Amino acid sequence: MKAAMLISLSLLFFSADALSLTLSQKYQILGGEYCCYSQETIDSVLEEHHVPKYNYPPKFDLNLPPLKEPASKFTWTVFYALQVLDVYTTERALQYNCVEEVNPILGKKPTTNDIIGLKVFLLAPALWYTNKHETITDEDLAGANYMMTAVIANNFDVWSEASSNCRKIR
Repeated sequence: MKAAMLISLSLLFFSADALSLTLSQKYQILGGEYCCYSQETIDSVLEEHHVPKYNYPPKFDLNLPPLKEPASKFTWTVFYALQVLDVYTTERALQYNCVEEVNPILGKKPTTNDIIGLKVFLLAPALWYTNKHETITDEDLAGANYMMTAVIANNFDVWSEASSNCRKIR
């Protein structure tokens, strides 16, 4: 019984002694060295020195737009190649008397310079403005490339039909 009481008193003495920290121990805790100290001891030192408690990691909501990868060089190459191919196939089809341009801006028999001029006049500012204010992605150009492929396929069809059924005028 005496031994149990002696052990209990010694534990109380040592635990009370553990709460009285030296100045260097307190600075260690303030510096973030929490090893071998109870959470109660750490909290008391931080409270004593008015250190605010933080929940780590801090949560930041930056509300950023999703990252958009710019269109690849290959996709841009396809885009410009399709524009050139559209001009070429349109010009070749217009060499026949039974073919007329359906774009009302160009008229029924535009020259190659008229077609190129309209493309530059419409595409250059649109691409410049869009690229300046947002990222043009592969997906953005995919729609334009798909449409231009359909236009070129139609041009080839008209050219092929005209070459076998109409008279060449240019």
